[in-house]
This record gives sequence, structure tokens and C-alpha cells, in this order.
Amino acid sequence: MKQANVQSNAGMYEDAANLYYNILLADNKDKEARAGLQLNGQKVLAAKFAKFSKQVIEGRIEEALATYHYAQGYLQNSAKVGVVLDWPHEYDEVYQDIRQEYTQSQYDVAIELIKNRKYEQAEKVFERIAIYDTTYKNVSVLRLNTVLEPLYNIGLQQYKAGQFKEAYYSFNKVTQIDDQYKDAVKLRNQSQQQATLLVGVLPVYYYPAAKEFQGNYYDISNKVADALSKQQGAYVRIANTTALYKDLINRGFININSTQKAIEAGKNNNLAYVLLIEMDSFGYKKSKPQVYEREAYEAVTENILNPYTQTYSSISKFKKATYTDKSEGQQLLIKVKYQLIHVGSATVIYSDTISLVKNDELHAATFNGNPANLYPN
Repeated sequence: MKQANVQSNAGMYEDAANLYYNILLADNKDKEARAGLQLNGQKVLAAKFAKFSKQVIEGRIEEALATYHYAQGYLQNSAKVGVVLDWPHEYDEVYQDIRQEYTQSQYDVAIELIKNRKYEQAEKVFERIAIYDTTYKNVSVLRLNTVLEPLYNIGLQQYKAGQFKEAYYSFNKVTQIDDQYKDAVKLRNQSQQQATLLVGVLPVYYYPAAKEFQGNYYDISNKVADALSKQQGAYVRIANTTALYKDLINRGFININSTQKAIEAGKNNNLAYVLLIEMDSFGYKKSKPQVYEREAYEAVTENILNPYTQTYSSISKFKKATYTDKSEGQQLLIKVKYQLIHVGSATVIYSDTISLVKNDELHAATFNGNPANLYPN
């Protein structure tokens, strides 16, 4: 007890806790030892989780798992001698994430070893996985179904928990090895379908200042939807605009020009996200034609007599000339606002305003002569 107290005061919490623990093994009712283990054991746990956090940040996943595993054992051993330590539950989700990441990566390693007939090495990998995930206990590479069963069960758990992307990955790994295993193919397809988000591009709303630009009501929306469809990710699907607009009209959704209306339209059509596009303004200006007289140089050829040889030589000379330049300008000004809205949470994920100015000039030049002989001033 004296040695434990000295080490506790010196900050050697783990050594002190071990001594208090040994005292309690001999005498479970020793109050001083119980208090000592409570105080020092809690500090040991805090130090272990500080170490765990550092290992996670540095990407030392297997070391982090071992640290967490050690902390779990420490908690259980303390409870056996009647000392209940406070467990920091804020780390549980991090642990679950890195355990899943580790399990999946090690599973892939093991499967590759099996394919290369390195069965003993594969068995050792599954043994490592089983330390942190008990669903992999009793896995034998000699019986393939025992390899697939844990992953299949994990996929089922993920599916029931609504983790559809994770479930898709799990079932997909099962089907890559054996596409006849139970109903893995069916569950894989259902997981992908559930994980896929449906995005609807709503009909463009034209404000009065942009009515002149309106044209076909669906032109811009269709083009945006087509462009997004070509760039979509694995879990994103763009709703068919024709079918969507028909449903919107049938349900009374016309002139959708606010975030709230867009959210209601999305909910009524089971959309995960909606894209609301508003044509804020459209301006077209055309300037009056202007006529300018511009200077240039005209190339002319002259034949010069050589008095010694009585022969002619051709030379080119340049003389100033003028040509007429009739010009006409036009300008297009467009302002478009858009919002990407998450329907479920009624949140605007992203919004922006795009302002475009396009200038164009047309020049028609006329020249009293051969334009091929005309050069810039």
C-alpha cells in the first residue's frame, strides 16, 4: 500500500493502479485500495484514450485498435474487483469507424491470399481480425462459407441500420467471391438502390425582367439535367425531367419561385435534393449602326524600265487608301440564381448568383478596289 501511494503521488498512475488492484485481489473490502484504484485507474484510462486519439490522427489504425482493446480489458478487470470506472463513450463511434475500416482492408488482404493459395497466411489475417471483431471467430479458409458468413452478417446489420452504402460494399465483396451465396446479389442491388439519392432539377422560374428570354419553358432545366446526368456519382441519380414536370403540374406545383415551394415539391415527389433555378433578369441591347472611314495601305505594282538593258522590272509600292467600316454592336446581360436544397432537412446546401455579360460586334468593310491588295494602317 505504501509503495502504491508513493507511485500515485509521483504520477506513475498505471504502476500504482496495478498495486491497488493486487491488494483488492487479496482483500476486496480494502477501502483505501478501492479509492486508489478508482483515482489512478481513471487517469490510466484518460492517458490511454489520449494515446488512442493520437494514433487515429496519425493513421496508426492497428495500434489504435490495440490501445482501445487494452482500455476495454482494463475497465473489465477493474469491475471484477468492484471498482467501476467511467468509460468515455465519445470515443466509441471513432472506434467503430476505424474497426470497420481495418476489418474491410484486412478482409481484402485475406481474400487475395486465398486466391494465391497462401492459406496459412490468410488464416493469420483472419485471426488478427477476430481480435477486434468477434464475428470473424472460427473462420476457416478451408471452408469458404465461414469466410463469407461474417461479411454477409455484417452487410445485414448495416442494411437494417440504414447504412446502405456500407451494406452495398459488404454484399458486393461476398458476390465477388461467390455470386450464388444466399441472397447476397439481391441484397447488394437493394442496398445500392436505397443508397442512391434522387435529385430533381425543377422548372426554371422566370422573373418579369427575364420573360423575354423564356422561350421553351423546360429548355434550360433539361440541359442542366442532361449535364448533371453525365457527371453523376455512384449514388446520385438525376430525375427524369419530363416525368417530374408532369407530376409537378398534376400536383399543382406551378411557378416554383421560393425555397419553401421547392422543398414542398421535393417532398411530394420523394426527392432527396432539388435544384431551384431562377432567371432573375435578362437584358439585350443593340447599338445603332455606325459608319467609319478608315485608313489603310493599298499595294500597287509598277513596271520600271531599266535604261541599260531596256527591260522592265516589277516593283510593289504602297499608297494610302480608305475603306468604309460599317459596325453594329450588341450586348446580352443575364442574371441567374440557383439553390441546391436538401429536402429532408429543409436546408439550402449551396446557393449562388451567376451574372453573365456577352458583347458582340459585327463589322462589314467595303473597299473601292481589290481588297486582296489592302493592308492595315
